[in-house]
Amino acid sequence: MGLVVNLDEFSELCSVSSETMRKYFRELDVDPDWMIARGTKGRDYQIEPGGGLAWWKAAREGEEQASAERVEQLRQLRFDLLGDDAGAANDLTMSGKQRRDEYAAEFERLRLAKEMGQLVEIDKLVPLLMAAVVESRRRLGLVPAEFAATAGMTPEEVKPLAAMIEKAVDEFVTAFSKVAITPGTVPPC
Repeated sequence: MGLVVNLDEFSELCSVSSETMRKYFRELDVDPDWMIARGTKGRDYQIEPGGGLAWWKAAREGEEQASAERVEQLRQLRFDLLGDDAGAANDLTMSGKQRRDEYAAEFERLRLAKEMGQLVEIDKLVPLLMAAVVESRRRLGLVPAEFAATAGMTPEEVKPLAAMIEKAVDEFVTAFSKVAITPGTVPPC
């Protein structure tokens, strides 16, 4: 007979507590070949670790598959009921306390980022962005006249340049207005 381990040693090999392993053992219908002797009061389990570890790996894989299927079913149910994707699968496996702790940690991270000047509120940013767009449009409108004066050209000669700049600025303003952030809203991703 090769190496034989007791319940505590086997549980440690499987990275679970002895109580958890006892629960799994109680669910076994018959004693498998790798369980040489079942523990009783005053007598410890005798387990052949090779066969026991193969059984444990198969049991864990089955549980993980069942868990993944459950998460997928919950995601699909949420999609069917709410019409949105459930997001990360991890969100469905978190308990209420874990989710609450996660939110609290995120709010704390945001508070600290704001205190350190790494985060700006949208309501304060929108007027600054609008003013920057207006000023950029004004200054870019002056470029053709400045170029004409520097290059010794007439205003007629720089009209194509003025038209190109105006077109580019209009396209930018149109694109900016489609994604412009209004106070109290979240920008599209």
